[in-house]
Amino acid sequence: MPFKSRGVGEGRKRFDSLTPQQRTWFVGMTRYEDRTFENQHVILDEGVFVNCVFKNCSLEYSGGDVYVQNCQGESCQLVWRGPAQRTIFLLQGLGLLTPAASLTTAEAPSSVQ
Repeated sequence: MPFKSRGVGEGRKRFDSLTPQQRTWFVGMTRYEDRTFENQHVILDEGVFVNCVFKNCSLEYSGGDVYVQNCQGESCQLVWRGPAQRTIFLLQGLGLLTPAASLTTAEAPSSVQ
């Protein structure tokens, strides 16, 4: 499932343009910048990802705080857990999101980053 947001370099400008008050949202979050993740299980919660590339990764999201900017993905699988998983079920139940094979839900984490 390929995805892309903004051009290279734009992500850094956008992050740097945040006010100090806006940046307090990122306190305590792990920051990854200009990094390539390949063949990994990546937990997105509590992460700040700027100018990153995800190749053949399992991307897990449980509904926590996350900031993704100017990133690209190739052949990745999304794994929904907890509140994020329940949100997917709600959207599907309302007909706002159609079930797809690429939307994976799981019961328990098998690996961590």
